[in-house]
Amino acid sequence: MILKKNVRKAEIESFLGSILDPPDLEAIVLRGKDCEVVFANAKAETRMGFTLSTERKCKTGYTASLPDLCTYCPLGEMDREAELEPFEIEDREGRVYTGKCCTINWIDGNPAAMFFLRDITQEKKTSQQLYSLAYIDHLTGIPNRQRLKEDFVVLEDKIANNQTAGAIALFDLDNFKAVNDTYGHNTGDLVLRRLAEHLSSEKEFSGRLYRLGGDEFVLLFSDRQDIGKSEEQMKTQYNDLLSATLQSYTLPNIELKCTISMGVSFFPIHGISLSEALRKSDIALYKAKEGGRNQIAFFEDRYDVAQKFKDLYINIQPILLGSGKTFGYELVDRGSGDKESDDSVSLSEFNRALDALGLKDLENNMQYFITYSNQLLNPAVLSGLPKGKFVVQMRLVGRVKDNDLKICSLLRSAGYQVALNGMHSGKTVPKIFSLINYCKFSPEDKNTMMQKRIIADNPKIRFIATNVDTQAAFDAAKSAGFQMFQGFFFSHPPAVVKKTKEIGPLKANYFRLLKLTSTNDYMDFREISTAISSDVALTYKLLRLLNSAAVGLRNVSSIAMAIAYLGEESLKKWIAVLALRGIAEDKPLELVRISLIRARFGELLAPNFRIKRDPNHVFMVGMLSLLHIALEKSKEDLLEEIPVAEDIRTSLLTRNGMHSDMLRFYEHYEYANWDEVARFTEENHLDAQTVNDAYIASVKWYNDLAEA
Repeated sequence: MILKKNVRKAEIESFLGSILDPPDLEAIVLRGKDCEVVFANAKAETRMGFTLSTERKCKTGYTASLPDLCTYCPLGEMDREAELEPFEIEDREGRVYTGKCCTINWIDGNPAAMFFLRDITQEKKTSQQLYSLAYIDHLTGIPNRQRLKEDFVVLEDKIANNQTAGAIALFDLDNFKAVNDTYGHNTGDLVLRRLAEHLSSEKEFSGRLYRLGGDEFVLLFSDRQDIGKSEEQMKTQYNDLLSATLQSYTLPNIELKCTISMGVSFFPIHGISLSEALRKSDIALYKAKEGGRNQIAFFEDRYDVAQKFKDLYINIQPILLGSGKTFGYELVDRGSGDKESDDSVSLSEFNRALDALGLKDLENNMQYFITYSNQLLNPAVLSGLPKGKFVVQMRLVGRVKDNDLKICSLLRSAGYQVALNGMHSGKTVPKIFSLINYCKFSPEDKNTMMQKRIIADNPKIRFIATNVDTQAAFDAAKSAGFQMFQGFFFSHPPAVVKKTKEIGPLKANYFRLLKLTSTNDYMDFREISTAISSDVALTYKLLRLLNSAAVGLRNVSSIAMAIAYLGEESLKKWIAVLALRGIAEDKPLELVRISLIRARFGELLAPNFRIKRDPNHVFMVGMLSLLHIALEKSKEDLLEEIPVAEDIRTSLLTRNGMHSDMLRFYEHYEYANWDEVARFTEENHLDAQTVNDAYIASVKWYNDLAEA
């Protein structure tokens, strides 16, 4: 009987061995207080170094190699509920195994513990390598953007459940490009590695640092204790914490040093998603750069509005001749942002800049300066863009490089005229002057003597002075030899205004019309008709204006017909427009252009204000805002002669009139002072898109007038 029982046991063990003996699996069965080994497959016997026929104690064999295995053994103190839960364990050689354990009844009916172990050392190594490739920045060894995204996903759930709050601090290195350019990219890489090591070694920043790319990094903070704190409390707390990063970073044997500019946003105060937090931190970072660098800036809602204007706005800057006449316009698309590549603008932005000015419908003699982009050499663009209309402007960064020469040559061979922006008088390359038609010196270049010499030596090139905002700057640029000018000197009154300045006879009739139409009382059409009919040319101009696309009427042959179609208020506006153009006809075109764009701009915005404004009065404020310059009178004297409504007068003469803030808004918009523009729009509950659309519509409206 005993023999038969042993035979049966051997058969069962053989059967178990056949199904539990794959090449990557160790299987062992233990029982009793002494942990007797009652079964082990071939791989487990190899580990033990003996067979069951000679030794049956787990502790003297198996666990000698896997000392932590007893922790998971149900024959010991292990919680029975933890059975079948997978675990990882290392042997004394450092190999890693995944294991499972369960209790069974052995073939003799007594309880036993069965272990299964599988070697996952190579899988673990491969997994770590893949993790490193996916989540670790190879240069600095810190987590990358993808790791930041996945870490923040966990935070989003906690933020939504009010379990955490915190801050995202986005920063980059000031002067890093100069280090790269001067000492090479290997030195730049070393700076980034040392910076990451330094910050990671600080207790406050350890485990919170991520590299986004280039010299951009993020510090991520989250803490339950931040829940419910006010924005001001958060600013104080994180300013104290992050100020430790504001140091000069350098390496031995190099002279250049880098500092840190940092932008910070808070969650959930400024948003709960990573993309929103990063976007707002980036806006704040731009503010830190703009404020002088080497500082921390905290996001504010008005920055976001200002950034929207910066992204939306198409700046149309006039270029004037020395006589004050407009030569053309520079189209500056702010939407590309400061971080955009110098020679790349997206095709959508490029078209947006052109469409904003309405060039497709505009026939005039103006030249338009557009920023170079790779798309300009695209065959589709080349075939549709009239080259005689456009001057392609290249922006130089530092010295003239071989690639600059190559691009200029390509543009010239494609039929474009070329302008250079950012030329430095001390870093010129003679060859470049044979490839360009126009040139602007960098605003930082103050060497007027060298500029004067370069201008004199290159008579075929037309040099454009920039930032000409005063009469003195205009006179200085003109004496240096500049032939064209950009700036706002034309929209400022002369330094000395003669209070007794008389209006010339050619302007008298226009001025008379303006006085008759500016009144807020009943308009005497008989007197207006007399004023118009006394000048045949004036009658023709008015009728042409009323039949133009800007007005929208057709086949109007008399003032009476115009009154019937338009009504008094609208006709007053169009007669005033005509009068303005006549009064300022010997002044720079930009006086009229800016005045009329302001007028239409305000008129379109008026219905959208939180407290509605009279569109007719807003229109007149904009139209009259620069008239005193055209007439060389003081505002006070001018408004003594024109019977405008009291709210218009007060707005033009003081800072406290109903529409005085509109005049400041116009100036800020024209100078691209986006913080002030944002403040105005917030106070009046205006949307950035609405404001931008109104401005573009005003420009196109003016273009229709120009055609008329």
